[in-house]
Amino acid sequence: MPPFDSEFFGGSDRLEMAADTLFGLVGKLDELAPGFADLAHVRAAFAIDGVYTPDWSSSLKGASEVVLLPRVAGG
Repeated sequence: MPPFDSEFFGGSDRLEMAADTLFGLVGKLDELAPGFADLAHVRAAFAIDGVYTPDWSSSLKGASEVVLLPRVAGG
């Protein structure tokens, strides 16, 4: 599976955008890279200011950084 930056965002590993929640951020990322939202629920995980955040309704108010991570499975 290719990294998100090369698959969806033209190789950019940093983007500047504002959103109220992670759901909103996924929507904005999908506007930039159509098809991203269709795969995000299966392939993406997020950390807000260094803390893994599985709840995509989490507020981004006051957040300085959101990191998009590949979702991994394992035991």
